[in-house]
Amino acid sequence: YHAIGLESVILKMMTYIIHKKLLHWADKLGAIPPSQNGFCPGFCTNNNIFILCTMIEQAQAEGKTLWVEFVDISNAFPSTDHTTLWLKLHKLGFTGKMFD
Repeated sequence: YHAIGLESVILKMMTYIIHKKLLHWADKLGAIPPSQNGFCPGFCTNNNIFILCTMIEQAQAEGKTLWVEFVDISNAFPSTDHTTLWLKLHKLGFTGKMFD
C-alpha cells in the first residue's frame, strides 16, 4: 500500500501528506466502507479475491445462485473532473491548509 506520485520528490512528499490526511479524515468519519481494501493500511486487493472465493464456496455449499459483476474502470482516472472532486471533498467537510 502506498500513495502514487510520478513527479519530483517535493510532489511525492505533498502527495504522501495529503494521502495521510485524507485517510485519517475518512477513517474518522467512517467514510471508507469495510468492502474497500485498496490503498487502506493492513488490507490489499487480494482480500477481495479471498472474499469472492469464500462467497462462491458458500453459495455452492448452500445450493444458491451467486451473481457477480466485474466492472473495468481502468480508464476512470484520466476522465476524472478534478474540480468536481475537490468541490465534493470540500462539501464532505475536508478542508484545511492543504486545500486552501
